[in-house]
This record gives sequence, structure tokens and C-alpha cells, in this order.
Amino acid sequence: MDPLSQIVALLRPSALLWKQSEAFGRWAVRFPANRSVVFCLVAEGGCVFQAAGRPSETLRAGDFLLMYAPSVWTLGDRVDTAAIDFRPAENGVDAQVQRVGDRADGPVTRLFGGRFVFDKANALLLDGLLPPVVRISPGEDGASRLRSLLGLIGEEALAHRPGRALTLERLLELLFIEAIRHEAAAADVERQGLIAGLSDPRIAAALRAVHGDVRRGWTVADLARIAALSRSSFSDRFSRTVGIAPIDYLLRWRMALAKDRLRHGGERLAEIAQSCGYQSVSAFSVAFTRTVGCPPSAFRTEPEGLT
Repeated sequence: MDPLSQIVALLRPSALLWKQSEAFGRWAVRFPANRSVVFCLVAEGGCVFQAAGRPSETLRAGDFLLMYAPSVWTLGDRVDTAAIDFRPAENGVDAQVQRVGDRADGPVTRLFGGRFVFDKANALLLDGLLPPVVRISPGEDGASRLRSLLGLIGEEALAHRPGRALTLERLLELLFIEAIRHEAAAADVERQGLIAGLSDPRIAAALRAVHGDVRRGWTVADLARIAALSRSSFSDRFSRTVGIAPIDYLLRWRMALAKDRLRHGGERLAEIAQSCGYQSVSAFSVAFTRTVGCPPSAFRTEPEGLT
């Protein structure tokens, strides 16, 4: 399994709180800051998206926004319309449609949105995967898979067929993965993180090696040879691109695997330690406690309170 697939698997994404809104005439809604990943699909009509530190953007039918830990943001018919605060609807895909404005005041803009939740043990793996805002338009070049998914989501959201909630959740999970792939293909050289690393052929080779054999006692020299770079050049390039030193990345990935196994598996500590590259439980426990902030046994018994 490639590094991106492994990380998404540990994140265990799930699409929740699917909402439907209809807006008419002059309207604007202000959404609160959120620590999760928020999404919004314009299913019909159009609107203007505004967020702090970004120029306003016009969204049209089929446009999809994915926002990582957004600050306050606004959708409306135009930039200068006074906004009202968003009022959450009851949970569930079949919750009553929220309406803004008067039906007689103009054409409808139909929006669907919600958020993704992730396994708390490894939610920090999101850092470096996504920028604050990803906008995906169905007409983008090379986005045929995204166009297909957006079309399916829009069609399913507007229908009321049996199994609608489950179907939407699975389609959105696929779209989340495609959005990350989309970012990888157009990675900003100024960004740091896994996506930037995978976009650099030399660093990507080292990352695939680490993810492919986490049990091995990797050294910087080993990884530099795989990347076909000198030890110093590789270490500097890896740190600048990924944001942390190569051995620190190895440690972080081992701990991510360990946390997932502690929470979701029934393995003994000795088995987890060995699978993560440690020769003894004591060495594993020391590394885990130093990195995570609690012993493995405590993390296993109270994972929700310690993530």
C-alpha cells in the first residue's frame, strides 16, 4: 500500500452531518470556525464564497469546497449582502431542508454540506495533506474522476432513493481521497508535508521505503542512498519538503501505526512493538510515552481521552 493510502486508512474518514439548504433572492449565511474538515457542494444555482485572507470566489453548480479547520466563512448571493449566522439543522441526511430568503425573490441556490470526522488517535495526520481550502470544479482539466463523483453526489443528494444516506457517505469518502490526489497533482512547492514529499521524486522514493518496511532500522544514510542523494543533501531536502527530519518522520509514522493497533486491534504489546520496528516492549513503551505523552497501556484503555 502506498503512503497516502496508508495514512487515509489510519484516518478512517467518515462523512457526517449532511445538510441541505435552499437560498432565494438576497441572502448570505455566515458559518462558524470548525476544527474538522468541512465540505460544501453547490448542487444548483450559484453563490459567492468569502473567507478571511482569501479573495472572494464565485461558485457555480457542481463546484465543491473542502476546508480544513476553517475560520469563519460566508456564502451569499453577492459580496456585500449582510450575513446571518448559520443555524445547524437536526442531524441526518433526511433532515428538513433549511431555507434562506423568500421563494418569490428569485431563483434557488441549492447547497449540500457537512463535515468529515476522523479517528481521534491519528487526526494529526491531516497536517500536510490538505491546504486550508480546496476548490474542485467539475470542468477542470484532468478531473474526469472528480466530475463523475460530483455528478453522482449531486444526483444522489437530490433524490430520495432507499440507501441514500449510506450511498452519500461512501461517495463523499471517495471524494475526500480524490481531493487529496487532486492536491498532490498540483502541489504548491511552498507547502510542506506528505503531499509535498510525494511530489518530489527523490523524497517520494524514501517515503515509500519507510512505509513499505517500517520494521527496518532505517538510518539517514540508508534513505539517502534510496533517494540517490548525499546524506546531508537528502536530510536538508527532506526536512524542507516534509517539514520534519527523516528519522523524526519514521518515529511519527511508527507511533501512528501503534496508536491505530492499540485502539482497534487486540494484539499484545510485544506484537505491536515488533510490528513497528522495536525489539523490546520496554524500548517501544519508552518511545511511545515520550512521543504521545502516555504509556501504551493507558492509551489502549482510554483512547478517547488521550488523543
